Amino acid sequence: MGPLELAILIVGLAIAGLAKGLAGMGLPLIMTPILAGVFGPRTAVAIATIPVFAANSLLLTQGFRRRDLLRGLGSLIAASIVGTAIGTLLLAQLDQRTFALLISGMVALFLARGDRLLGDDPAALRARILGPLVCFVGGVLQGTTSIASPLVGSYFHARRLSPADFVFVLAAIFELNSVVQLIGYSLQHLYTPEIVAIGVIGLVPTLLGLLAGIFFRGRLDAALFRRLIVVLLVLSVANLIWRSFIAN
Repeated sequence: MGPLELAILIVGLAIAGLAKGLAGMGLPLIMTPILAGVFGPRTAVAIATIPVFAANSLLLTQGFRRRDLLRGLGSLIAASIVGTAIGTLLLAQLDQRTFALLISGMVALFLARGDRLLGDDPAALRARILGPLVCFVGGVLQGTTSIASPLVGSYFHARRLSPADFVFVLAAIFELNSVVQLIGYSLQHLYTPEIVAIGVIGLVPTLLGLLAGIFFRGRLDAALFRRLIVVLLVLSVANLIWRSFIAN
């Protein structure tokens, strides 16, 4: 790895951490393409799991007092875990273009009509059906690409959670998915000493960016936060389409 590639890697991981700290999402979305450009897609997904796990651990520790939020999300969490387990087995075997189109369509639908789809009551029947479905597909995506935030983030964005609650819920779901990834990839012997070393080194710029994001998030009002989420979701989909149809 040359000096320029190293500089791009460090800056990219710091920016990815900043996005994660601000919005609770965007870390693997920004990180994975950068890593893939240096190490290749399959290796990039394996490396990304280490900073993602650490970042979500920090966010969960910070928001631990909000743990009661998870009591009503059992079916969503279970669906997400099952999806991630399946995704880890299908790593590098699924047609990423099909998934890119699927996720783009679902994000567009939730951004345009999310409030009407879910209704005013999160416990309503349609919300109970859509939630596990979205989290299951998001889990499959995280297991295969490490990128689930456009889909899962758009669902919880439509539920109009407060900024702190939004970040905590996403961190909890993505953290559990990361545990499944770590176990699944370990069983597939994807973690070589080199991959683990790169992942651990990548923690430094990632966590520094994350702490900066947490600091600035506390100074955003709810309306501005929701606009930031919309921007990140749109950029997420644009990046996913670019990676699937143009960069390859």
